Amino acid sequence: FRELTGKDFPHIKVQLDNADDRERLRDTIYKSLDVIRVYTKRPGKPPDYDSPFTIPRGGTVEDLAMQVHRDIAANLKFARVWGANVHDGQSVGRDHQLSDRDLVELHA
Repeated sequence: FRELTGKDFPHIKVQLDNADDRERLRDTIYKSLDVIRVYTKRPGKPPDYDSPFTIPRGGTVEDLAMQVHRDIAANLKFARVWGANVHDGQSVGRDHQLSDRDLVELHA
């Protein structure tokens, strides 16, 4: 890991049959790679918690929109975000900085 990233990877003990340990391992990996998980939903549809997008820590709604589709990013009007640093369903602009595990609904 150090050869690829120049960073040390923390050593943690996990039991893969333990859900809390698996989640702790995921958290450690994402933090070590300096990326966050962002979940998406389509307007009027349920969230997709199975396939998060990963963006660099400090990434914005626009960064996410570019990963979803460049046309969405180009035509983005606003996004609604559910997460720790916003009011649930808060409307935000393209420059809003996202947090790990935010749920985002893009509106283009």
